[in-house]
Amino acid sequence: MEKTSSKLYGLHESSVSWINELEFMNDEQNFLEHLLSTHFLDLSAEKLYETTRKLIRKLKEVENMGVELTKEIQIHNKKIAAVLEGDYNIPEKDLINGHNMIQKDFESYVLKFKYVKKKIFGIIKEIMVNHKQKLLINRT
Repeated sequence: MEKTSSKLYGLHESSVSWINELEFMNDEQNFLEHLLSTHFLDLSAEKLYETTRKLIRKLKEVENMGVELTKEIQIHNKKIAAVLEGDYNIPEKDLINGHNMIQKDFESYVLKFKYVKKKIFGIIKEIMVNHKQKLLINRT
C-alpha cells in the first residue's frame, strides 16, 4: 500500500499543478480579452475583421476547454483522495490511465492556448506598430 499511496500522492501533486497552471492561463485569457477589447476599433477594420473574429472564436473555444479540463481534473483528484482515504473500489490502474489521458488533454490545451495567444499578440503588435508609424508621420 505504501508504494501505491506514494504513486497516488504523485498523481495528486501533478493534478494540483495542472489546476494552478489552468488558473494562471485563465488570468491570461482575461487579459487577452481585455487587450482585444481595448483595440476593438482597429480590430474591426475591414482588413482585420475576419481574422479577429476567428481569433475571438478560438479564444472562447480554448477558454471552454480550460473550464472542462479543470472540472475533469477536480473529479480525478477527488477519486485519488477517495482511494487514499481507503476507498478501494477504484482500481489504481484506472486512476493512472485516467491521469495519462488528462495529461494528454492538458498538453493539447496548452499548445492550443499558446497558439491563440501568439496570434493575438501578433495582431496587436501589428496594430501598435501601425499606430506608432502614424504618430511619427504626424509629428514630422
